[in-house]
Amino acid sequence: MLLALQHNPGLKAAGLTVETAEADLAKARARFLPTVNFTETYNFSDNPSQVFMSKLNQRVFTAQDFLLNNLNNPNAYGNFRTGLAVNQPLFQAGEAVLGYQQARLGREMAGALVLSSRQQLLFQVTQAYFGLQLAQEKLGVVQQARRTAAEHLKIAQSRVQAGTAVRADVLSGEVQLAKLTQEELTAASEVKIAQSALSTVVGLPEAGSRPLAPAPKEPAPLPPQLDDLQKTAQEKRPDLKHLELAARVAQKEYAKARLNYLPRVRVVAEYDVDQRRLFGSSADSYTVMALLNFNLFNGLADLAKVRETRAKQTQAQEFKRDLEDRVRHQVTAAILNLKTAQERLKVAGAAVSQARESLRLIRLRYEAGLTILVDLLTAEDAAKNADLSRVAALFDTYLAQAGLELALGTISGPAVGGEAEKR
Repeated sequence: MLLALQHNPGLKAAGLTVETAEADLAKARARFLPTVNFTETYNFSDNPSQVFMSKLNQRVFTAQDFLLNNLNNPNAYGNFRTGLAVNQPLFQAGEAVLGYQQARLGREMAGALVLSSRQQLLFQVTQAYFGLQLAQEKLGVVQQARRTAAEHLKIAQSRVQAGTAVRADVLSGEVQLAKLTQEELTAASEVKIAQSALSTVVGLPEAGSRPLAPAPKEPAPLPPQLDDLQKTAQEKRPDLKHLELAARVAQKEYAKARLNYLPRVRVVAEYDVDQRRLFGSSADSYTVMALLNFNLFNGLADLAKVRETRAKQTQAQEFKRDLEDRVRHQVTAAILNLKTAQERLKVAGAAVSQARESLRLIRLRYEAGLTILVDLLTAEDAAKNADLSRVAALFDTYLAQAGLELALGTISGPAVGGEAEKR
């Protein structure tokens, strides 16, 4: 399980949303701080107004420059301007505060998204892990059935040679052995597929070939206090938390839209140095301004923005209500699935005992010459199918348990210990 959390590329990609959210939070925090800009410009021009302003800013303007010919036809003149500007917002109508709150909620949303992706991955690993164990157990059942069929074929061949059985018994035994050989090939292929599935979900090519912990012998236990599980799901489900946070973000976006009608105030301070040469004598100046921006009319765009954000807020709330209903259903279905798997396992266990006893009795009757080989082969098939059903029902209890934990938002991986914990 740990390998999947470390190497699965999908989970790594989901984890980057947290870094993105942290960057968005830093950008929202920056709106409270001043901006500082440094500029260095150079112009060389014979444009009258440009020459006039350059000399004036350098504080080198003389009486000669007021002569009409000098004003109208100046020689080209150069100016280096070094500027430093500080812009500090004073009043942003609460927009920056709401934006910062949205960014904090966005960071929580990213955490909930990563947790949801993590739990989905744990469920997929659990499915793949138990799927591989189930495939291996099925292969073992089929291999045992094939060995038993080979032994019965030898018995039939001996009896034919002794004249106590007909050739048809040998043919039936050979057909049964060929059928089980095909089933063994299929089961072995399913093991390979299950190994590939586990390797894929873990994110390591060699993960599926590693040894597994011993397959469970007992069913997954039922959780206590089933009546309280709905409350647990409402508290723990990360996707539900994600939508709850999204609804709060939409609410603050609606509030921001309503604040667009308020003015904005900022202060700008500038310091400039003008000089004819880059490292020559300088003339400096400063400017301090207070700016008020009041949007009086923008084609009713602000009103449209309010309506849009209000609709999105309502939409987010409805999405949350819809997921709450689906979570309740998922928990109910998961509980019933686990209970049903438990009952199916009990029935399958009883069927195995009956099929094995029936096989034992028919084998004795066949060895005593009281029945034909077809009856024995039929009993063998029944015993094999009963074993396969029991194995499938056993693993279904663990898969149903994982499904319930996923529905509750509490999944932590297959609880089988040993090598499984390392996965």
